[in-house]
Amino acid sequence: MIAPYLRVVPENQSALRFFTICARNFLPGAKILCDSVRRAHPGAVFTVYLCDRDMGYDAEALGMDIEPLEALGIPALERMIRTYNITELCTAIKPYCFLREFARGPEAGTEAGAAEQSPHVVYLDPDIELFSPLVEVAEALDAGASAVLTPHVLKPAERAEFADDHFLRYGIYNLGFIALRATEAVADVVRWWARRMVDQCIIDLPQGIFVDQKWMDLLPAFLDGVHVLRHPGYNVAYWNLHERRIHGPDTALQCNGQPLRFVHYSGIILEDVEQLSRHSGMFYVSNSFGYGPLVRRYRARLTAPENRRLRQLPYAFFWNGAGDSNAHTPGGGGAPAWRRPDSFLFARQAFSLEQYLGYLSAEAREIESQRATEAALTPRGRREAFEFTCYCAVCGGRHPMVTSFMYSCATDGEGNPIPNWREHIACRSCGLPNRVRASVHLFLQEFDPAPDSRIYITEQKTALYTLLSGRFSRLTGSEYFGNRVPKGAMFDGVRNENFEALSFQSESFDYLLSFDVLEHVPHPERAFAEAFRVLEPGGSLIFSVPAHLDRYPSTIRAELASDGQIVHHLPAEIHGNPVDEKGGALCFRHFGWDVMDMLREAGFRRPFLYHYWSREFGYFGPGQALFVAEKPR
Repeated sequence: MIAPYLRVVPENQSALRFFTICARNFLPGAKILCDSVRRAHPGAVFTVYLCDRDMGYDAEALGMDIEPLEALGIPALERMIRTYNITELCTAIKPYCFLREFARGPEAGTEAGAAEQSPHVVYLDPDIELFSPLVEVAEALDAGASAVLTPHVLKPAERAEFADDHFLRYGIYNLGFIALRATEAVADVVRWWARRMVDQCIIDLPQGIFVDQKWMDLLPAFLDGVHVLRHPGYNVAYWNLHERRIHGPDTALQCNGQPLRFVHYSGIILEDVEQLSRHSGMFYVSNSFGYGPLVRRYRARLTAPENRRLRQLPYAFFWNGAGDSNAHTPGGGGAPAWRRPDSFLFARQAFSLEQYLGYLSAEAREIESQRATEAALTPRGRREAFEFTCYCAVCGGRHPMVTSFMYSCATDGEGNPIPNWREHIACRSCGLPNRVRASVHLFLQEFDPAPDSRIYITEQKTALYTLLSGRFSRLTGSEYFGNRVPKGAMFDGVRNENFEALSFQSESFDYLLSFDVLEHVPHPERAFAEAFRVLEPGGSLIFSVPAHLDRYPSTIRAELASDGQIVHHLPAEIHGNPVDEKGGALCFRHFGWDVMDMLREAGFRRPFLYHYWSREFGYFGPGQALFVAEKPR
């Protein structure tokens, strides 16, 4: 029962949209949360994102809007399912849920007076219960706050069960609650958070990582207007009971003299009627300063007969060797913390020249170390090919990498040639060179394409096409034969396509791959427009090109005049061509950051590049990059 005066939501206050995340067996807890939200915020939109398979329950009977995991459109979802446990996965998808909520915008049925305003989005853990409206949260966001966080404790806790240094390890703020204002600046940071969650939402305290929570210690550094809500009625839980006192009648509960907003029943043990939480050995129902009776009532609702079947549903995913149980408590004797797969490539993203130059400046020592590693592997005083061993993520396993000085165009301080690392570190097993192996590695790792994904690649007479065709059943490849055959027609079993005027119908592909082809296209802006046309909404163009990442304008080496003649501005640069081995292919340009302008003008959203270097995989040389552009949904 909620006191009437606590249920008043000012009419001029913006909407609060709520969501939670849980597996199927915690839907009873999500239902308790949902009911409490609707009592405190009548008409508010509440969504459950199911971190499980969408089956085994009756959504209509539960009376909640339940969204399946696949609705989030996470490119690396299957890999995340394979490598995360339940705790890690539920927290890893949180930023993707925020982005989906931001994209929805205001809806009919939201709180009064808010229909024309951008919504504020609130996440709550499924083991939370509201006791009154989150007035202070809405007020802070309406006043311009970009985010609202609640700290674990409100004052020094030197001798408490969970002392100050505990929160230096686990996180200053409890991410069972976070509220965000739907602005583009906030969305940018949430996208960063989402990228981190793909592989670094782990429980690894020695490395300073605790799922999604520790990352949010950085939020005040990344956003203006982060509001730290120091209200004792928010996020009352086992970790702060030493400083919180719940009192008053059920109709008007308070905490430390202020309205009780919500309680977080973290770690509740359903079978133990006395212990409050599996994480605490100090507080029990009898000594918890008003928290215990709430736990007792909450436990009774969760264990009611109508919830028994749902609570016993097994997880749909096979996590950490157990289909129905996981280690929710760090150090609790469960499965070991997740570690990156052997083939994981750490790649940084850059959206602008300024961001990339900032990396060059900030990581000068690391880059110097990379050049020293390359130099140590390079024989002195000779030009014969040489080998070293690396892991090939394309064909799997460690293999010799053959490297030569062919097309070397630089020397070290002693006059020794430096290999053209980008082109000439070829795996002896699959034959693919550095740039191709890295591009495929990142494509498989970051996008996790399905075996039946519709993929178009702008090559066909290559080892790469042969390799990918054995993995993807709906792969389409092509080469460019000019006017020898019509576009879209076959020539000796190979499809003819002009990247500037493709023959495919619009929205035909999920991915378009192009590795070192666009520099041979006279008008790349036309190719980008065609790529945009043939991709499905949400589809991605993924490509590599020779690029100068430290400058803005492209270097134009040659142009195709209106009369069909080639105009050379620099000496002709000829690259290999599988359909014309003698004549090769003319390079028209080396790209600069103006390529991002071309992509945006074609309609792509927020193009960026991955830049990378790896001794483990043999991805050497400065300025290695893979470009990505997504067609808006």
